[in-house]
Amino acid sequence: MIRRYALLSSLALAILTPVLFSSATQYSNAQGSEGTVVRDSQTVLLEGKTLPSKDYVHLYDATPYMIKVGHIAAKLPCDNNNKTSLNVLIGQAPKFKPANLELLKELSTPGKMCIYHVDVESTKQVNGTITDIALQNPTNKEVKFGPTATIVIGVDEIMPGAEAESMGNMSMG
Repeated sequence: MIRRYALLSSLALAILTPVLFSSATQYSNAQGSEGTVVRDSQTVLLEGKTLPSKDYVHLYDATPYMIKVGHIAAKLPCDNNNKTSLNVLIGQAPKFKPANLELLKELSTPGKMCIYHVDVESTKQVNGTITDIALQNPTNKEVKFGPTATIVIGVDEIMPGAEAESMGNMSMG
């Protein structure tokens, strides 16, 4: 009976050891890279809102960290040529630039609402840091948002920006 118990214990240990070490290795690899893997998602419902002309609304701020890897999807009013008059701005405030939005034609209705998306990634180039995301109305007319107008921001990985590095490592691990 003792032999049988010892055999079962050894077998269980042989099965569980690789699983435990595999999980620890994956966590270690995620933490050991230049960035930290996270999953943060922000959905902004715009229905019933108004964006005044020549104005913007700040949607996301990761400061003191920069967004290393992320994604933005935006369902916005568009013209018959699938163009929106609005800009999704990315950068480090106040140094914003319009994101290069890609149309998802299959999910868009020209002249009404179009859905666009863009991958975002901070770079080491001048003005390549992304900590902030905003929606801008550069036109001379206010924009009133109808049903289903949304912006979804997903952040998959962050890394310390200049502000975070000057503060030192404030993480718990």
